Amino acid sequence: MPRLPRTVLELLRSDVASAASPRLTLGLTTLRDLALQRDAWRPACLELLLELCTAGSAPLRAPSIRLVVSMAAGEGVAQAAAVDQIAARAHSHAAEELEAALAAEEEEEAARRLPLYLALCNRSPSMLAALLAGFDGASAAAQATVQELLPGLLLHLPMEAVTEVLLAQLRGEPDASPPLAAASPLPLLALHVLADRATAVGGTVPAALTAGVLGLVSRLGPH
Repeated sequence: MPRLPRTVLELLRSDVASAASPRLTLGLTTLRDLALQRDAWRPACLELLLELCTAGSAPLRAPSIRLVVSMAAGEGVAQAAAVDQIAARAHSHAAEELEAALAAEEEEEAARRLPLYLALCNRSPSMLAALLAGFDGASAAAQATVQELLPGLLLHLPMEAVTEVLLAQLRGEPDASPPLAAASPLPLLALHVLADRATAVGGTVPAALTAGVLGLVSRLGPH
């Protein structure tokens, strides 16, 4: 199978160049279908979709992210090999974007680079660990963006999965290294979000998580 002709790729790129494009939906679904069904055309189509996942326009970014996450999860697809390739590249790209986001000096850039990673966390909650581990060394702009976006993610992740990741981070377990610093705002932020979520459904936050967060905070001492 020959590689995707440049003229076809450029036509597809023009279809998805703007959220206002009347052919945006057609362009995105065509890229998806080609990436899933044509082995030789998969890399070029997938890279264009991943590029759109960090586009400057949120209305263009959002449908692209939903599409990539769906593809990586193999929804409605029987070709396991294609899904594995797409998932591996999507996760690799998201990890690269997370690193860039945490180093961003502007909140706008961080907000553009983080959503794909956060969306993939919805399917793989263990990915939350890398976000937590990188927070303390992140730029001020990135930290502010993470604190703004993280509550939305925590509202949808399974409580058990979030608890497992947070406890591993609080305890400084090997797979969660480095542990969260005592001054990190994330554990308390997470506890507040999870408490509100639990209260809304008549439940409670796991006692071990509450104790772990409060123990971390207590190490700060009096202010």
